[in-house]
Amino acid sequence: MLSMTEGGSMLAVATTALFILGFVGMAAGTLYFLLERNELKAANRGVAVYAAIITFVATIMYFMMMNLAIAGGVNQTMPLRYIDWIITTPLLLLEFGVVAALAGKVQKGLIARLMVADVIMIVTGFLGEISAPGEVATYIWFIISCLAWIWIIVEVFSLKATGKGYAAKAVNTMKWFVIIGWSIYPLGTAIQQFMSIGKVDGDSLATAGLIAAIIYIVADLTNKVIFGIVAVRAAKNS
Repeated sequence: MLSMTEGGSMLAVATTALFILGFVGMAAGTLYFLLERNELKAANRGVAVYAAIITFVATIMYFMMMNLAIAGGVNQTMPLRYIDWIITTPLLLLEFGVVAALAGKVQKGLIARLMVADVIMIVTGFLGEISAPGEVATYIWFIISCLAWIWIIVEVFSLKATGKGYAAKAVNTMKWFVIIGWSIYPLGTAIQQFMSIGKVDGDSLATAGLIAAIIYIVADLTNKVIFGIVAVRAAKNS
């Protein structure tokens, strides 16, 4: 039974429902990728393995976040969200690198640079989120996180898919996941921070957290499950 401790609003109920959807979606994605692995050539199975690990980790985290949300503790899901991201986003970039290799030669050191930028983005994003809304430090951490994301975009779009066929098309599609799909995360953080500035009442802060949570769930399903499907199809058709 859904807890109404966060104001009993329809927004709280909808957010909890989306956490349940996030858990189910990640679990279904994990099963799909494991089944698809057997359909791939031995050399390409790593793509499905990466995709399955990503969604499996997310499944565990979403199970815990879902239970917190059901108990009315959406605001307590933030640490779990960052644990999820610090594990899964480097793996997403590794997955991208494997598919890019199917479409042509990958520049030496590209994946390492992407992963360094990714860790900077996640860590500074976390530091910004635990800082008080409106403080200078909050803006500094947010700006550094966004700069790291821009670094990732520059690196990704410098990659040229020299091959032909489905893999090359998939690489170009996956580039847009990085620029559009990943942009949802700083957008969610910015919305929560701006909605929280100057607010001292619990209801306003809870509403900001709920809206951000919805944005993050949509982004996670897009960037983990759909991104993975594109990657696995590229490996299957290469």
